[in-house]
Amino acid sequence: MKNNANLLGLFLSIYILGCSTNQESIDWNTKESFVDTALNQISQQKNTTKRSEIFFLDSSLNGKKLNLKQQIQVYAYKSGIFCYHLQKPDSAKLYADSMLYLLKDKDPQKYPNAFTYTYYANGDAMYANNQFNEAYTYYYKARQFNSSIKDYCALKEYSYRIGMILYKQRKFKDAAKSFQQSLSEANLCDINKQFSNYYRKQELQNNIALSYYMQGDNDSALTYYQKAIDYIASHQKADTTTFFYDEMAKGVVYGNIGDLYKKAGNLKEAENYYQKSIDINLHSGRETIDAQFSYLKLAELYAEQKKIKQLGLALVEIRKSMDELPNSKGEIKWNKLSWLYHDFLNNREKAYSHLARHQVLQEEDNKLNKLIYEVDINKQLELLEQQNQLHIAQHENEVSRTYLISIAVILFLIILLSIILGRNWLHSRKHISTLKELNETVSTQNEQLEIAMSALQKTISEKDSILKLVAHDLRTPVASIPTMVEIIIAEEDEAQKLEYLEMIKSACNSSLTLIAEIMATADISNKNIEKEPTLLNEFINDCAAILELKVKEKNQQLIVQLPDLDTTVMLNPEKMKRVIFNLVTNSVKFSKKDTTIILSAKTVGNKVFIEVADNGIGIPEKLIPEIFNISKSGKRKGTDGEKSYGLGLNICKRIVEAHDGSINVQSQEGKGSTFTVELPLS
Repeated sequence: MKNNANLLGLFLSIYILGCSTNQESIDWNTKESFVDTALNQISQQKNTTKRSEIFFLDSSLNGKKLNLKQQIQVYAYKSGIFCYHLQKPDSAKLYADSMLYLLKDKDPQKYPNAFTYTYYANGDAMYANNQFNEAYTYYYKARQFNSSIKDYCALKEYSYRIGMILYKQRKFKDAAKSFQQSLSEANLCDINKQFSNYYRKQELQNNIALSYYMQGDNDSALTYYQKAIDYIASHQKADTTTFFYDEMAKGVVYGNIGDLYKKAGNLKEAENYYQKSIDINLHSGRETIDAQFSYLKLAELYAEQKKIKQLGLALVEIRKSMDELPNSKGEIKWNKLSWLYHDFLNNREKAYSHLARHQVLQEEDNKLNKLIYEVDINKQLELLEQQNQLHIAQHENEVSRTYLISIAVILFLIILLSIILGRNWLHSRKHISTLKELNETVSTQNEQLEIAMSALQKTISEKDSILKLVAHDLRTPVASIPTMVEIIIAEEDEAQKLEYLEMIKSACNSSLTLIAEIMATADISNKNIEKEPTLLNEFINDCAAILELKVKEKNQQLIVQLPDLDTTVMLNPEKMKRVIFNLVTNSVKFSKKDTTIILSAKTVGNKVFIEVADNGIGIPEKLIPEIFNISKSGKRKGTDGEKSYGLGLNICKRIVEAHDGSINVQSQEGKGSTFTVELPLS
């Protein structure tokens, strides 16, 4: 199966979504923009690294203002890069969360396309991070936007992902059905012959063949492999601009056909097809991971035939490729083959070392697979559907109940008002004194209530800034608990209830862990912070890459200045990232549009200095002593009215001091500020 195709399929599908929808929406413009042009240029580049592609995209968009669709495109692309290529699911989730943030005030009914692909990106990031239940929930949400209007271009993405999950669960018969359904939907989506739909269709034919092969139906597998090859060849004749991707796709199919020949005992043809796959894709920027697997299969063929020299050469080349692009599952087979190779050479020490490593990696992979196998995807989706129907029914009941209560209250008030007016009319003189006393009592109570409300509002305001931070971090684990509770209420099987309770327990534990982390942030010290050797230049560049779009929101420019020689610093990357993010975000907030922010680093002696400098509004001299404390006097609005909670710099100070460092500021009102973080090298 192709990991790279997940990214390409998600991203390229964004191009055709606006053309395929049957309802009016305001979030998608089908005209090609400069973002589309930049991403097309990336797709035509050969032998590039994924980080260089991100840098190319950022430089292409520098100084340009992005609309909603373009921002979704950029975030989706970067999330896919970190998810499938750089093996960093946490960073992928960060970009996926940014997509959700863009839509926080948007109505899903008016922005169905943006919500659909945002949910797909979040589901993919969750799945890559082994959070399977959350991933299925996001996939289901994405599907709900398009099932009623039969948007086949979006529905095929859902069927494709379900097929991938079933394949990983080794439910090959069900996987084949899901892939065939996705292929049927792709045929119905074949509007204007978009490249993204073509690319998904050839991949689906390959995946159907794989599913048949895993079931032992070699004839059906060969039929679909040939369909995929013919389909690609036909497209190559009609459109030569996508030759690069067409060749990559053929390389994947060649490797899979090699498996068929090997299973049939035709080792010569198997070796030939494996080699064709390797020659095409074992290059940077191509289907490198798939080519690594083809090379491992070829090496396995050499081992079975005891071609020791060829086996050794193959293992060396595979090692070079996997050092450049890590492949966790490939490492398992590489260590197994290395064990056999050194065993052939009677090198017992190295053979044992690779055998031990193989067993450790295999055990870890088995644990992960067990998590995947334990989830019944069909039952999970059925429960989500039941939950959705229950939610709809509850909403309708609530509306009806609200109407009924409103009518009853209105009638009661009318009757009560009539009685009061009648009695007042009959006994007005008698009760004037009583009414005056009541009015005075009500007035006094209102005054007391206003005083109490004022005190309460003051208390809420003081707590609000801290609660906002906690609420943001607790959102994901807590969100799953109500769903599980509703399912338990409807469940009759006691054993199943216990299983769901365990899931709730797990979610609660996750919440407690998040709370502990936030409390730890509030009470950071050098005794409990965990440091690790970190390359300074790479760390600063990673921070800048994530902050780039934040800076561009006000059409500002972030300039990074780093020493030529990279230096290793002992720090906690996640905590220190928070310092950099807070400082740069403050510079953005308190600087006007079209200004420059400089993020720099240098080493002097045994010290590291990180500086964030801007030309913003500066800090009044009387506020400087207060800015690193949690206080009202240190809170100010940004140049565009951005709100401040007065916590960021206090957290920065505690994090830096926990690293045995210091933070200070030089600022002149109206001329800008420079924050300097000083850290020890070791």
